[in-house]
Amino acid sequence: MKLIASQLTLTPLFLNTIVACSLQLPNEHVLSVRNAHSMIYDSDRKAIYLFGGADASRVLGDTWSWDDEKRIWRFVTASGPSPRTFAAFAYDERHHEGILFGGNRVLFGDGSEADTFLADTWKFRRNKWTRVAISGPQERAEAAIAYDRKRRRIVLFGGYRRISGSTERFGDTWEWDGIQWIRVAADGPSPRNNAAMTYDDQLHEVILFGGPGPSSETWAWNGQIWKRLDSGEVPGRFNPVMVYDSHLHTDLRFGGWTGQARAGDTWILSRLGWQQLTREGPPPRNHAAMVYDTMRKQAILFGGHDGERVFGDTWQWNGSRWKLLCSVPTQIFIDNGH
Repeated sequence: MKLIASQLTLTPLFLNTIVACSLQLPNEHVLSVRNAHSMIYDSDRKAIYLFGGADASRVLGDTWSWDDEKRIWRFVTASGPSPRTFAAFAYDERHHEGILFGGNRVLFGDGSEADTFLADTWKFRRNKWTRVAISGPQERAEAAIAYDRKRRRIVLFGGYRRISGSTERFGDTWEWDGIQWIRVAADGPSPRNNAAMTYDDQLHEVILFGGPGPSSETWAWNGQIWKRLDSGEVPGRFNPVMVYDSHLHTDLRFGGWTGQARAGDTWILSRLGWQQLTREGPPPRNHAAMVYDTMRKQAILFGGHDGERVFGDTWQWNGSRWKLLCSVPTQIFIDNGH
């Protein structure tokens, strides 16, 4: 086995940084660039897992784990859910397994991809995937998802699909109780996709931010109703990423689409509303994924794109600053007809 390494010069933060991205295995599994993928933090195994998404040209269905000690991604399996982008993925702490729902078989649709949206549910446990034969939400991609630690349920909101060239956005709320999906609300935030969502350990509520528009709305779900929070006048974001930072005891979000460009700013939610912390860190992007490692008190962000280049970089947020841990050279999108 050998390490794949590169030296990048995209921003001053990359200068003089030698970084390794993954082990090259005999079967040639190497994690390169990726966007529209899904990630979870397994609190039982203290491990981060990445599933699917797309590189610069293909939609994928592989699973990887992050080795924080060696700061590399390790290949886990290519068996499991079919290749897809924008699947909803969360870790069920009560039942000790990851739950993945839906997604899209393509990265970008051409208006006729009605049959590419998915509604299947999968469990991920001990590095193995198992499909669950149940019904639940309608097929969709870009749904928001989070685990409600107080109520011990996974919450899923919104998403979208395309039918006959038209976009249908969802505004329903579902919960996974470990056995089945239950529709628990039809009202609340307006129908939307690509909003960010996390569980706030201080408020004991699920927090949702952003969506198409781009939206600047912040909402909270307490298990019975949604309520809109007064979070101040902030720029809207489509497709940001958000986690609960247990070091800062607040919600942390990064990046997204501003309506004109990709963003690379970092914000926290305080009693005064959203406050910007820094613009120093990962280059601007959306379609990234981020999770929070509660044992090491750090957020890990991987991949995404800026409209032209797809990233393969892994970043650490330690509560005060960003640090590049692992990367491969960016790649230009390849037009694959979607």
